[in-house]
This record gives sequence, C-alpha cells and structure tokens, in this order.
Amino acid sequence: MEKNTVQVQIFDMEYSLKSDSDEAYVRSLAQFVDEKIRQLWQSTSVKSQTKVAVLAALNIADELFQLMKKYHVLKNQLEQYEQKSKELNQSIDSKLSELSELTM
Repeated sequence: MEKNTVQVQIFDMEYSLKSDSDEAYVRSLAQFVDEKIRQLWQSTSVKSQTKVAVLAALNIADELFQLMKKYHVLKNQLEQYEQKSKELNQSIDSKLSELSELTM
C-alpha cells in the first residue's frame, strides 16, 4: 500500500506526514493534537512550546490509558456475561429436555 503524504499544521508549525491512512483521518488527528496543545497553552503558565507539546502528549497518553483501562474492564464484564449466558442456556436446555421426557 502506498503511503499518502499529508500536509498538516499543528500549533502553527507545518508538518508533512506520511501515512497509510486516508487524508481526512490524518487531518483529524492533527486537528485533535492541535486543539489539545492550544487548550493547554491557554490554561497554563508554561510558555515553552516544546514543554506545552510534551504536556499535551502526556495528557493524550493519560486519556488513552484511561480508555484502555475502561475497555479491559468492559471486555472482562462482557466475557463474564457471555459465560453466564452460556450457563443459563445450558440450564434451560436441560430443563426443556427434562420437561420433554416428562410429557412423553
């Protein structure tokens, strides 16, 4: 697959990004990062662009880790529900089989 080159602007800096993803997706990522950096720039006394970019990256990483943690909790819950559902279905099948034998 050929990589696309996409020109984006993040915090007033131009970047040429090569990606397998489509242009709209890459632009949305760049816009997301730009917004996070700008929000932090406005809300903090740190005025080093590099430091603000690193802090924004840490905030984004924190969001990712929190979402991954929630994902794993939900995945485990789903697996438990699937197991319980399987057990209930087996119990229902067993009871139906018993009922069928009684009515014959």
